[in-house]
Amino acid sequence: MTSRFFKRASASTCLVALGACAEVALMSVTPMVAALASHFDQRTNRQIVELEQKRDWPGMLGLARTQLEREPDRGEWWSLQGYALARQGQHAAAVESYRQAIRISPEDEVSWLAMGRSQSELGLPKQAVKSYEQALRYRPESAQAYLALADFYQKQGQSDLALPNYRESVRYEPDLEPAWYGLAAAYHLTGQIKRRDAALVGLRKLDPAAADRFEKQYLSK
Repeated sequence: MTSRFFKRASASTCLVALGACAEVALMSVTPMVAALASHFDQRTNRQIVELEQKRDWPGMLGLARTQLEREPDRGEWWSLQGYALARQGQHAAAVESYRQAIRISPEDEVSWLAMGRSQSELGLPKQAVKSYEQALRYRPESAQAYLALADFYQKQGQSDLALPNYRESVRYEPDLEPAWYGLAAAYHLTGQIKRRDAALVGLRKLDPAAADRFEKQYLSK
């Protein structure tokens, strides 16, 4: 499963798990961009969202670097630079940019989770887990952090470790569809059929189409 920071979501959604509420109406952006854009004035906010919409990663990187020359101590620009680099597959450089953001704001959950994603892409599992755990250290009730950690373990084939993290994710955010999907999958992969079916019922209530995809992926074989 991929990081939920790189999946699209309604930008008008209040991103409780990220500690930010985007003010960009009628646009669709990743939760990370929505969270970052919400920290800026309306003009800059819209500019960032438009670059995301166009998938203009070089343009986004150029914006971040220009602003960093003016505001080198603003963590959001370092995070945006890291995001633009990661989108272009430059994960090692992205990690360094996220580190700068975290140096400025150690409790920056967005950057911790994004850094974990890039570390995972670089084949650095121990570092990725540490980054996800750091996000939870600063925000123990973060459904997104638990989800990121669970998805990581699931991808590594460690469903037994993924399970408790999926459970915590849905406990803190009961309407988080990807967590229900992952929870059902983890139960399935560990042979807990009754619990899988119960999780699937929860998933179907939230997103019938996702439940259908789950059944096609796991139950039609």
